[in-house]
Amino acid sequence: MSSARASRQHLYSSLCLLSFLSLLSSVRSDELQILLKLKSALQQSNTGVFSTWVPTNSSVCHFAGITCNADGSVREIELSNQNLTGTLPLDSICQLQSLEKLSFGFNLLNGPITQDLNKCVKLHYLDLANNFFTGPVPDISSLSELQYLHLNNSGFSGSFPWKSLQNMKGLIRLSLGDNPLSPSPIPNDVVQLTKLDWLYLSNCNIQGTIPAGIGTLIGLINLEFADNNMTGEIPTEIGNLVNLRQLELYNNSFTGKLPASFRNLKKLENFDASKNHLEGDLSNLRFSTNLVSLQLYKNNLTGQLPAELGEFKKLVNLSLYENKLTGPLPQKIGSWAKFDFIDVSDNFLTGPIPPDMCKQGTMKKLLVLNNRFTGEIPANYATCSTLIRFRVPNNLLFGTVPAGIWGLPNANIIDITSNNIQGPITPDIKNAKSLGQLFVGNNRLSGQLPAEISGATSLVAIELNDNQFSGNIPSSIGDLKQLGNLHLQNNKLSDSIPEALGSCDSLTDINMANNSLSGELPSSLGSLPTLKYLNLSYNQLSGEVPKIFSSLRLNLLDLSHNNFTGPVPHS
Repeated sequence: MSSARASRQHLYSSLCLLSFLSLLSSVRSDELQILLKLKSALQQSNTGVFSTWVPTNSSVCHFAGITCNADGSVREIELSNQNLTGTLPLDSICQLQSLEKLSFGFNLLNGPITQDLNKCVKLHYLDLANNFFTGPVPDISSLSELQYLHLNNSGFSGSFPWKSLQNMKGLIRLSLGDNPLSPSPIPNDVVQLTKLDWLYLSNCNIQGTIPAGIGTLIGLINLEFADNNMTGEIPTEIGNLVNLRQLELYNNSFTGKLPASFRNLKKLENFDASKNHLEGDLSNLRFSTNLVSLQLYKNNLTGQLPAELGEFKKLVNLSLYENKLTGPLPQKIGSWAKFDFIDVSDNFLTGPIPPDMCKQGTMKKLLVLNNRFTGEIPANYATCSTLIRFRVPNNLLFGTVPAGIWGLPNANIIDITSNNIQGPITPDIKNAKSLGQLFVGNNRLSGQLPAEISGATSLVAIELNDNQFSGNIPSSIGDLKQLGNLHLQNNKLSDSIPEALGSCDSLTDINMANNSLSGELPSSLGSLPTLKYLNLSYNQLSGEVPKIFSSLRLNLLDLSHNNFTGPVPHS
């Protein structure tokens, strides 16, 4: 090669390099301007994320939330959860030639999403969820490389461009729920996305049935159709989704039985089909041994609970109230994991209450009201300090209340109404510092009311009616400053009504009818500012009705069948 030719080739290579460097410099300059325009569009945001977005920064790759590829071009914009306000300048953003990820979830962004989004053709990941956009989602057919599409809970309305999904054969996650979209059935375009592992279409005006084609989405681990207007039966094909871990169908109008194919869903952890019209029994759930949460309340389910449910090692939530279930609860239920709550109220369940649901010391709610449970309240719940709600009314329970239950430190309601329970309320009730409602009416409880009840300082309602309590009403009740309702009727209480009761300034309803109370009517009751109902009938009270009672603005006053004398206050 001649030296002249070599010189020309070297010059050509140098010019190409200079041209490339010039082009690269131009691209980087353009990207800088694009990002600075984005910053300007969101300048009203209360955030510090843009503090590094300055022209003097050596590279946009050092901007917070920006990731570049090996060539130094912007590949990702990750600005989720940054308190951003404003409208996205998509006409500018989508000029970023290498952009693969655009994430603005959990912000305060508003305005429309324009057709310019179509120019972000290399996007693999798009997250605009949890914002305040307006208008419809534009046609996004050109985003054929998308794998993750998160648009849920962002105010989008109108018709969703379902046909756009035809070009997204690699889509893994589709999340459109919690948007006021126009009513639509589940289109065939969705069930053809065979790589989906996440489909979230709750609360977005989906109607019609679950298509049989759902069975082709065998990679699904999460399927959510809750809070829609869906009808029909759950298709047999749903049993093909053997990888499913979460299935949310609640608050629709589904009918029929749980299909036999449910026995294939052995990985299922969370299943909620509450508030539908489902019928039949739960036998096909006995193979779902990995269930963590099972919620099927407000349906028309019948039959007995599968005995296998008592052996589920991960179960922590069970909510089956308002059905027609019969038979016993498996006695080991809830004893294996850190059980949280059970609500099987309003059924026809029988047998004893399972004893070990608080075995791990984590249970918060025991709700079994309005059934036909028998036996005694299990003693183990007396040490369940985490219990917030203890409700067993309207059953056939007998025996005494284990003493520690009266003093549960975190319970805000103890309700044993309408059973055959006997024995006293024990002094440890002073430990029930969170107790707001004490309902024990219609039992066979007896003994004297403990003065220590004043230690339960959060009490708002005390209903001890229709029992066999005797002795005096403790004056310490006057220390309960939040007490609104005091129902002591139909007992065997005696002695006088304590003057201290007039210190309960929040009282609106007092009923002490049909006891053996005597003495004079305390004038302090006439000073109660919010008292509306006062029933002291069928006692042995005497003396005059204090004149201060004229200042009360009562809806009901019953002092009949006592021994009062003197004039009736004029008002």
